[in-house]
Amino acid sequence: MKKRGRAQAAMEYILVASLLLLVFVPTTIIFLSHIRSSSDELTMSKLDKLGHDIVNNAEEVYYQGVPARITLRENMPNGVKRMYVLNNWTRTPAVNQLIIVYNSKEGEQELVFDSRVNINGTFSNESLSKGIKNIILNANRTQSGITYVSITIR
Repeated sequence: MKKRGRAQAAMEYILVASLLLLVFVPTTIIFLSHIRSSSDELTMSKLDKLGHDIVNNAEEVYYQGVPARITLRENMPNGVKRMYVLNNWTRTPAVNQLIIVYNSKEGEQELVFDSRVNINGTFSNESLSKGIKNIILNANRTQSGITYVSITIR
């Protein structure tokens, strides 16, 4: 009779442990999946704010004219792979886009920000690293008299 009691206790222990694992493992997987998804949404939201801040302030500097200048202090989130300006000032209407490429769980994603004014800028990998950055927007004029805003990130 004593052996039967020990076997029953061992069996109950195994059943309880199995039930705990059955509940704990899927819950952990769902939780981690949600955290990754939230992280991507947060990064996209930060980059969306950053892009709009740059374009909106570039438009303000442009309309103030040369030698207007604004320095923004922004937080660059982790995962920015590239940032570049696509422009064609001679086309009507002119093309001026700030494009930010970042890594997400689905792979590379692009955020495109249209500007109503001429913008220009090149960005190094160091300037796109995570952390607080100074973004300098400076109104300039080409030799042919075209006004534009240069974007520099330090």
